[in-house]
Amino acid sequence: MKTNTLCKVFGKVQGVGYRVWVRNTAIKNSLTGWVKNCDDKTVEFEISGEEKEKKIFLKKCYKGPMFSKVIQIELQDVTFKEFCSFEILY
Repeated sequence: MKTNTLCKVFGKVQGVGYRVWVRNTAIKNSLTGWVKNCDDKTVEFEISGEEKEKKIFLKKCYKGPMFSKVIQIELQDVTFKEFCSFEILY
C-alpha cells in the first residue's frame, strides 16, 4: 500500500534556505509534495514517491543546506495523495 510521508524538521531550518533546498532536492529525487515554515520555527513537508527515493531524500534532509542545523526529523506515514509537483507553501 502506497503512503506519503509527513515530516517535521527541528533545528536551525528557517532563514537558511531549507524550504528551497527541500523543494529542489525532492525534485531531483523524483518526489512530489509540499514544504512550509511553521510558527514554532520548524519546517514541515509531505513527500510522495517511490520508497527508495524517499529514503535517499530523507537521509539528505538531515544535512540540508549549508547554514542549516537539523537536530531531529519526525516522520509519519499518512494517506497517499498524488501531487503534480513539489511546491513551497506560504
